[in-house]
Amino acid sequence: MASPAWSLLMLLVVMALIPLVLWALKRLQNLRPAGAPRPLELAGQLALGPRERVVLVRLNQRMLVLGVTPQQVTLLAEDAAAGFPASASAAAGDAFAGVLGALTAARPGAPR
Repeated sequence: MASPAWSLLMLLVVMALIPLVLWALKRLQNLRPAGAPRPLELAGQLALGPRERVVLVRLNQRMLVLGVTPQQVTLLAEDAAAGFPASASAAAGDAFAGVLGALTAARPGAPR
């Protein structure tokens, strides 16, 4: 039969390992092979006001232009991502207004 001190020590060891295991699981959840494409990536954003903005998001092979306010997110335009840079760092050199204009130009009723 184990002594109460040994049982208490093992309980403390197990309780100390719980946060460590949870931290490790959280870190391992986001691991991807180097160079693997991200399924969702922020390609750019443009502030329109203190809490309103237009964001350009790459979702797999689609580019989404979203209007974001504190109350809601609205899809403004959607297009294939074929003609756009592969990463946000490559997109940094492009003018966000040009990309936004290219996506919204084909939309009927788009402002000019």
